[in-house]
Order: sequence, then structure tokens, then C-alpha cells
Amino acid sequence: MQYTTQWLNDKSRVKELVNFFITHKTESYISHGEIISGRAENSHEWSPNLESILTEQLTSDFNSEGSSSSKLEILIAENNEGNIIGMLLFNVINSGFKKYAVLEDMLLDNSVRGQSIGSALLEKAILESKNWNINFILLESGIDNKGAHHFFEKYGFKKVSENYILTL
Repeated sequence: MQYTTQWLNDKSRVKELVNFFITHKTESYISHGEIISGRAENSHEWSPNLESILTEQLTSDFNSEGSSSSKLEILIAENNEGNIIGMLLFNVINSGFKKYAVLEDMLLDNSVRGQSIGSALLEKAILESKNWNINFILLESGIDNKGAHHFFEKYGFKKVSENYILTL
């Protein structure tokens, strides 16, 4: 399959990104990031308001308070027809102590899995991170998302913590 990758420079495709996310998400994808952002109710249930929440997050660069210390970078893969077949949401954060990136989301169209598109997206994000002088890339993944764990470990990501939640 032929495809291209590109960093998006504006918000004109937010609706398309939201629809892509909703179409290709799975329960195993849910991690603490989805819960604390309101996109998921718990570790096995997406929010009924997922579309509006994700739209707001993509529109505001995940900055509900308008902070300028982070910038959302969106990398997509698209087929020859211009349809999104993969996406990577990358939040670049300058904390004052370290400059790092959080790989917020990475999804592929199920029909293109195994064709190295996820690898192309991640490799491009890693390369760009070096150009941006980022110290490290952080990500979190749903506890049952074993395929993603293996994929990221293949690229040198190491497990550094475990998260626990007490719902009140």
C-alpha cells in the first residue's frame, strides 16, 4: 500500500481525526490518560461524550487552561485518496526543567496493520523529537494492550512505572 505521512499545521482536519479515533479505538486502548482526560469512564468503558471531549482537546492542544508550555503536534498517515489511515498525537512539553514529549495517542486503521505504517509514524516522531531537542518521549498504554507494549519495547521504550486507580 502506498501512503504518505505529514505533520498537520492547522486544525482543519479535527473532525476527521475525531471520527478516525472513534472508529478505530478499542477497550484495550484505555489507560489512565483516557480516564483523567474524561475520554473514558473507567478502564473498560469509553465516555458517551467522547466525540465532544476529543474535539475540544484537539482544538485546544490538550491545554484546558491555555498554557503555552505545551504544544500538540499531530502526525498522520494517509492513503492515495487522502484518507487518514494512521495518526499519532504528540504533546511537546517544556516544563522549565526538561523538554519532553508525551505520545498521547497512536492509532491505525485495522486494515493496514502489519504494513509498517505504525513504524513509519513512530520513527518520524522520534526523528523530529531529536530535531526539537526533546530529552525523552513518555507514553502510557492500556494494561491489556499487549501488542502496543511489544511494539514500543521494540523501539527501546522501557516500563518505568505502574498506575493504580481508586474510583470514589
